[in-house]
Amino acid sequence: MTSILAGIAFAVSFAMWAPDFVCALVANWAIEKGVVSRYGYAHEERGGSALRLMEEGIVDDDWLVWLTGEELRSRIVSEEKADLGLGW
Repeated sequence: MTSILAGIAFAVSFAMWAPDFVCALVANWAIEKGVVSRYGYAHEERGGSALRLMEEGIVDDDWLVWLTGEELRSRIVSEEKADLGLGW
């Protein structure tokens, strides 16, 4: 289900805005469990954001994940070819 929803989100963002980058902040558990890989992000980097509220006991270290605009376009075009049964 996650890969389907990510595919829809990527296709809509490409169709509406043709962005130079698509990025997100994700929790460490999403990286460890492979959820982000199923989304289709090509790049990931630890320390995308760091939140430390010591009095409240909140410590949050998110990862930055992203696709370039060209990687997004390639992904959309290759999926369209697969849907049409084109192998080129």
